[in-house]
Amino acid sequence: MTTPKIFPRILIVDDEATHMRALCDVLRDHDYETTGFSSGDAALELLRTATFDLLLTDLMMPGIDGIAMVQAARNIDADLACIIMTGEGTIDSAVRAMKVGALDYIIKPFKVSAILPILARALETRQLRMENAKLELRLREHAAELVVLNRDLELARTQAESANRAKSTFLSNMSHELRTPLNAILGFSQILTSDTLPSTLPEKKEYANDIMQAGTHLLTLINEILDLAKVESGAMTLSMEAVALEDVFQECQTMIEPLANKRGIEVRFAEIVGVHVTADRTRLKQVLINLLSNAIKYNRERGTVNVDCPPADAGRVRISVQDTGMGLSATQLEAIFQPFNRLGQEAFDEEGTGIGLALTKRLVEEMQGKISVSSTVGVGSIFQIEFAACDFIEPRLEGLVNKVMPKLNGLPGSLPRKTLLCVEDNPANMKLVSELIRLRADLDLLSASDGNRGIELARLHLPQVILMDINLPGIDGIETRQILHNDPRTAHIPVIAITASAMPSDVRKGMAAGFFRYITKPIDIAKFTEAIDSALEFAGDRRNE
Repeated sequence: MTTPKIFPRILIVDDEATHMRALCDVLRDHDYETTGFSSGDAALELLRTATFDLLLTDLMMPGIDGIAMVQAARNIDADLACIIMTGEGTIDSAVRAMKVGALDYIIKPFKVSAILPILARALETRQLRMENAKLELRLREHAAELVVLNRDLELARTQAESANRAKSTFLSNMSHELRTPLNAILGFSQILTSDTLPSTLPEKKEYANDIMQAGTHLLTLINEILDLAKVESGAMTLSMEAVALEDVFQECQTMIEPLANKRGIEVRFAEIVGVHVTADRTRLKQVLINLLSNAIKYNRERGTVNVDCPPADAGRVRISVQDTGMGLSATQLEAIFQPFNRLGQEAFDEEGTGIGLALTKRLVEEMQGKISVSSTVGVGSIFQIEFAACDFIEPRLEGLVNKVMPKLNGLPGSLPRKTLLCVEDNPANMKLVSELIRLRADLDLLSASDGNRGIELARLHLPQVILMDINLPGIDGIETRQILHNDPRTAHIPVIAITASAMPSDVRKGMAAGFFRYITKPIDIAKFTEAIDSALEFAGDRRNE
C-alpha cells in the first residue's frame, strides 16, 4: 500500500490580490499546498483553527502589517516558519522582521527559482527547531526523572541502612536472649555431671527443675522467633474462618487459670454469646494467651485482669484485655512493639522473651485486624484488638470428645506387655525415650539406629507401635515408613513420627506421608504418652477386626 505524499502547507498573505493568487498557483505547481488571503485578519482567523508549516506575508499592508502579522501568527503557533516579502529593502525593516521571529526576508520582485531555496531552508529550520524543542522537553523530563530516581535511591539507601542496623540489633539481642537460658542449661548440667562438685539429692532436683525451666523458655523463644520470621517473610499460612469468641474465651480461661492462680490474680471474662469474628482460630488464641500472660505476669499482687468486648465500629468486634499492673510511660508505649524490648521488665524476676508483643501485633495485622494500647503509670494498661465481625458460622462437628488414655502404672504382669520399636539415630534422644518407656509397666522397648535395621526388627518382632525419627542415616523416616506400609506383615502397625522438623510444611508433609501422629522435639511428655496410648488402642482395634 502506497502512503499518500504530504505537501508542505503555506499560508500566503498579500494585500495585492493578483500577486497573492499568482504566488499561490506557482508554488502549488512545486508541490506546496497553498492558501492565500489579502487580509491579515482573515489569515489569522483561519490560523486559529488550521495548521500550516510556513507563513509568507507582505510587509506593507493596510490594517495589520507584516511585522504585526508575524508576531500574531507565532503567538498562535510557535512552530510556524515565517518569511517577510516586501519591495522595501531597508536594513531596518529586515532587523525588525527578524526580531519578531521571521526566518528570512525576500525582496520583491523575485523569481520563483530564487524563492524556492529560501522556502526549503525555512522548512528545514522549522523542523530543526521542533526537533530541538522535543529534545529539550525530553531532557527536562529525564532531568526530572533523574531527580525522582536519585531521591528514591537515597530513600532506599537510608531504608537499607536502617534495616541493617535493625537486623544487627535484632541478631545481637537474639544472641543474648538465646545464651541466657543456654547458660543455665549448660551450667546446671555441668554441676550434675561433675565429680568434683558434689550435690545433694534435693539440690539435684532443683538443678534439674532449673534446666527444665530454662529449656522451656528457650523453646518458647525459638518458636516465637520462627513465627515472627514467618510473618515477616510472608510465609505464614492463615486459615481465616468464622470464630466464636465464646469458645475462644473459655479455652483461653482454661489455659491461663494455672498461671493466674499461681500469682493470685483474678481473671474475669465477660459473658458473650453469639459474637463471631473472622480470624485464624489458632493464631487468635495465641494472641489472646500472650496478652493475658503479660497482664498476669506484670500485674500487682492480688490484681485483676478483665477481658471484655467493648463497643466498636459497625462491622467490627473489639476485644479488650485490661490489667491493674504498674502501667507504662509514654516512652515505653512508643517502643512496646519492638522485638526483644522488654521495657525494663528484664530487671525483675519475670520470664519473657521480648518478642511476644511484636509477634502479636504482626499476627493481628495479618488477620486484617488492629491492635492498640493505652496505659497509666500506677493504674494499669489496656490492650485492645479489633477484627471484622462475622455472622456466618462454618458448620462444625459437635460432641467430639478428646480421649486421653490413662497412663498404665499397673504392677508387672498385671497387664499383657506390648512391644514398642523406636528408630532413632541420636543416642541422647534414644536414651530419653528409653527412660520414658521404662516408667511404663506395659511396654518393652526395641531400638534401631537407622531405617534398614528398623525394618528388620519390625518384620521380626511385629511391635504394636513404632516411633520413627525423620532425619535418619541412609533411608529417611518417610521412606522407611513407606516400606513398612507396603509390606503386608507390617502394614497394620501405626507409626508415630518424632522429629525436630517442626515447621508447618514439615508437619503437613509428615501427615501426608501417612504417620499416625507427628510429634515434634523437644518432646512434650504428656503428648508423647497420649500418642502412644492412642496408637496402642488403634493397634488393638485393628487386631480385633
